[in-house]
Amino acid sequence: MISNHLSLVEALRPASDELAAQVAHFLANGGQIEEAAPIGYKPKPITCSNQMPPTPKPFVRRRVESAPLPMAPLDIRTQKRLKLVERIRELAPTHAKVDVAEALGIDRRTVSTIGQEFGITFKAPTRGGARNLVPRRADEASDAKYAERIRAFLELGLTRRQCLGSLAMGSKAFERIIAAHGIDYPKAKPGRTKCAA
Repeated sequence: MISNHLSLVEALRPASDELAAQVAHFLANGGQIEEAAPIGYKPKPITCSNQMPPTPKPFVRRRVESAPLPMAPLDIRTQKRLKLVERIRELAPTHAKVDVAEALGIDRRTVSTIGQEFGITFKAPTRGGARNLVPRRADEASDAKYAERIRAFLELGLTRRQCLGSLAMGSKAFERIIAAHGIDYPKAKPGRTKCAA
């Protein structure tokens, strides 16, 4: 036993001497020490080469299917608009624009815009509408009453502007009434400003 600790070697010396005496006694009595057969292990020969080690295989990251992204607000809005277009397309042959707007709870202008954009034709309205407008007719009785009042204001010396303010009337209606009843109402009196109300 090889040890750097000489004190330990000296301490185990009696046990070593005793074992050596036992081995000598065993061999003296005819005993034999058997040696086992080798197990056939051959260590790999040490080889030195200047070759580089083989390059490692490149790391390939596994593809993981990502969860689908939520729809953008613009896409959601487009989908809603397309659904609305389909509903309008279904109602258009049997309903007018006003009726479609009422049925879907949306603005009439939205229905018109979608109709123009997607080329949807609607049923013609039964009343009103752009092609079925009944022009307003002037009431002769009320015009005669207004003509009497205009003559009274003319005698009082009111300007046209003051007369229009008192009658709560527009200038076009005023012109129509004075032309129909032959009233000569001066536009302005000499010496007065035009905008005196």
